[in-house]
Amino acid sequence: MYQSPFEPIDIPDHAWQQESIRQILRNRLAGPLFAFAQKYGISQTRLAVATGVSQGRINDLIHERRSNITAIEVWIRIADGLNMPDHARTTMGLAPAVPARATSSGRPAAEPRALSAPQEISSLLSEVISTETNDEAIDQLSRAANSLAESHTQVPAQKALAQVLRLHRETQTLLRRQQSLRQKRELYRIESHLLAHACLLFGDLDKNAAADEYGEASLVFAQEAGANEAIAWTVRAKTLRWQERFIESADMARRGYDCSPATPLRVQLASQEANAAALLGDAKRAREAMKRAEAAAESIEPDSGLSAWSFPAARQAIFALSVAIHTDDPDAALRASAMAHRAWESGVPRVPATWAQIQAGTGIAHLMKDSLDEAVREVTPILALPPEFRVATVTAYLKNLDRRLGDPRFRRDKNALALRRDIRDFITAAPVLPEAG
Repeated sequence: MYQSPFEPIDIPDHAWQQESIRQILRNRLAGPLFAFAQKYGISQTRLAVATGVSQGRINDLIHERRSNITAIEVWIRIADGLNMPDHARTTMGLAPAVPARATSSGRPAAEPRALSAPQEISSLLSEVISTETNDEAIDQLSRAANSLAESHTQVPAQKALAQVLRLHRETQTLLRRQQSLRQKRELYRIESHLLAHACLLFGDLDKNAAADEYGEASLVFAQEAGANEAIAWTVRAKTLRWQERFIESADMARRGYDCSPATPLRVQLASQEANAAALLGDAKRAREAMKRAEAAAESIEPDSGLSAWSFPAARQAIFALSVAIHTDDPDAALRASAMAHRAWESGVPRVPATWAQIQAGTGIAHLMKDSLDEAVREVTPILALPPEFRVATVTAYLKNLDRRLGDPRFRRDKNALALRRDIRDFITAAPVLPEAG
């Protein structure tokens, strides 16, 4: 059963009195403390929401991949978020919690008088519709988020990410104010899309740990908003695929496909399942998912082809090409390449990263057929791609090609050696997102 990550945490009082837990509290050991909370069915996402510590950091602390928390203000947040009883707080060296219902004098507040039915309804309506947030501000955020998504394929990933994160901060600022229920749900929907877009961009910049956190948060906000979850599922499936967690990627893509309306995302999700299954070695599932993608594509109206959530014919071809390569079918890969070129000739926008992936994949297909000259011919134009467009999806294809060029058949060939040097220079110049300070 789905549990809201915003639900207050309730760990039985007796659990805090175990000597092993008291020892954890005395030594302020964050990892063991979070692991203890998990034993009571509390997910890492719920812990992150309650304590303000990111899910990724919680996971690292539990598995001893991150140094312990030392900042006292963070420990206060953790104690508050876990709803620690006072005896547990004092064991940690923290002050007791402030009573939830105390007056300014410190004395307990009197119990409220019972409300009549009309008063209760009036009070409830007031909570639902009262707001400190302007509808126009929310509309502006929504339009800006949509514009950023629409420009995704035309703007370098680093620049796009900076803008997405700026809008994310603005959304968080609004969420700290009071909103009507309708406004809060809309802000959650916008936030879900922004987090998903950030996840996509972090992945393009080869920052998959960050992408994982943003993708998981995107799904949480979509669920809380009651919005469609397909976008969140597609970015999570992509991130897991880049982490080589192929079975999870395929399963998440299928969950997204099952809940997606008839939009280009539905085609993409079926294609993602096929790609992950092919990488896993499950050719039967890959072929079945690809058939679903092709069937869905026939009944869906095309969009601009430029949005982060578009899936035009050329992008469909990338996935078909990838599935063919990983199921050892170079002829099918070349047919997928021809599909992309037909799409561009018919007027589908030629997105730089999509074009580069098709060219590199075509080169791999030719190499699989022992045609080195054809592979060099297909790949050479990619090497002039501006560095800001050398995203991880492009460099991954070239790394695959580089590995194949190391085969004994090509190892001493001058053209193969030259192409390998050029590929490595290309990858070295790819954009790198600075580590957070």
